[in-house]
Amino acid sequence: MPFPPVASRHARWGVVVFLVSLGIAVPGRAQTPVPTPTPSIPNIAEDEKDFPGMTSLALGSGARAFGMGGAFLARADDATAASWNPAGLSYLRRPEFTVVGARNNFVRKPTQPGETRLIEDSFIGNTPDFAAATYPLDTGPLSGSVQLSLQRVFSFTGDRNVVRADQGLTSSGTGGFDVFALGTGLQVVRSVRLGIAVNRWFNGYHQERRRDAARGVTEQNLDFNLSGWNINAGLIWSPMESLNLGVVGKTTMKGSIVLDRNRLDFIPQPNPEPSPSPAPPVLVQTRNAANSTVLRTDDQPTPHEASVDVSIPGALGVGISWRPKSVLTASLDFTRTFWSKGRIHNFFTLARTEPDQPSPFPTVFQNLPYPTLDDPKQSDTEQLRMGVEYVVLGRRLKLPLRAGFFTDKQYFFDFRGEPPRFLGYTAGIGVAAGPLLLDVAFLRETGSYLDPEADPDDPAARGAERSIRFNRIFVSVIYRYGRGP
Repeated sequence: MPFPPVASRHARWGVVVFLVSLGIAVPGRAQTPVPTPTPSIPNIAEDEKDFPGMTSLALGSGARAFGMGGAFLARADDATAASWNPAGLSYLRRPEFTVVGARNNFVRKPTQPGETRLIEDSFIGNTPDFAAATYPLDTGPLSGSVQLSLQRVFSFTGDRNVVRADQGLTSSGTGGFDVFALGTGLQVVRSVRLGIAVNRWFNGYHQERRRDAARGVTEQNLDFNLSGWNINAGLIWSPMESLNLGVVGKTTMKGSIVLDRNRLDFIPQPNPEPSPSPAPPVLVQTRNAANSTVLRTDDQPTPHEASVDVSIPGALGVGISWRPKSVLTASLDFTRTFWSKGRIHNFFTLARTEPDQPSPFPTVFQNLPYPTLDDPKQSDTEQLRMGVEYVVLGRRLKLPLRAGFFTDKQYFFDFRGEPPRFLGYTAGIGVAAGPLLLDVAFLRETGSYLDPEADPDDPAARGAERSIRFNRIFVSVIYRYGRGP
């Protein structure tokens, strides 16, 4: 996806899947019998990048974790543990039900208006983030829990609006990349906890896009569906009661994609002489494109079939968490995700159809970096996260207060040939009353970078600085049944 996960020709919208590649027939609507050869240097439009500002691409879910800056690998002791470090599921000793929702908001704009054609790029949307049911286990010397969970790893539900001096782009999307996980965490000895989660990736998204420019109006519909597998495995070691050390690894996910798209071009045509008859109502009222020629690229059966697959690379994280008092916790994490290995194969786009021209065959790209799509290379991402939690104890209520800070090295390269590093902070609060826990967290990430923009041949667009602001709000509700041990 929300969220649906954003930043320039390089901050991309698009993304992801895992373990076994499967061949899938992919329809591309066209008329010519031969595919367009893959360009040596791809120039893919902004609306093909569907990452809505997903900055920390390897992180998990939950208001408590994000309230602490996402520093949760060694302190994953609630139901969202499977998305961080499944060894933390061993802390859950009662049946537990969890629901998390999120709101995503992204804004990208130039720091110096007038230096570039880009005016503003924004996205906003609400999405379900996580749901889980957990049940405790006791197997002789081992204790822990088993869990079924559903996580929306990337959300595409929301509205995007790109305002440029030469054109405008609006898009609305629904759906996201979801993961259904079966996980377990066990305490094998007093100081060691182990966990594993098997993840089934599925679902996808539908987008409707409209581009308004001097050359006419273009409308596109896109369906992107995926399937694949991967595994999370983790360990938590407690050399002393107050100290946890955590390690987690996520395997590469290679998955199959069903990609289906169609396109409409409304191209203004000169009117040789005034006509007393009004323009066709369907164009005036529904398309706002009088005196236009309507051309479709989906009016013929397609002769093109290809196997589209995508790879979301693995990740490795380490963390430390210290609890000097029962009411105070401090945590520090470092995660590296190997996005330099991210690829997509046989991705394709539909080109503009000119008047009196047959619908062109899809342009097929046999091997592209993912999710940037048109960069020559990608960088591994790195996140350094730190956070604290202090619990105010009342007679009947507990009020956890949380704060965090993180740095986030991006997967794309800027105009200087370096991956930019963004900064973020978080704040959160919770309330625990008996078996019910309610948590809220706010995350803000900001940064700036130099970007060559969409047209690499335009000197005015090269080197312009872009600023990024990405906000997320999480709300978690947890219900714990019965009494703990």
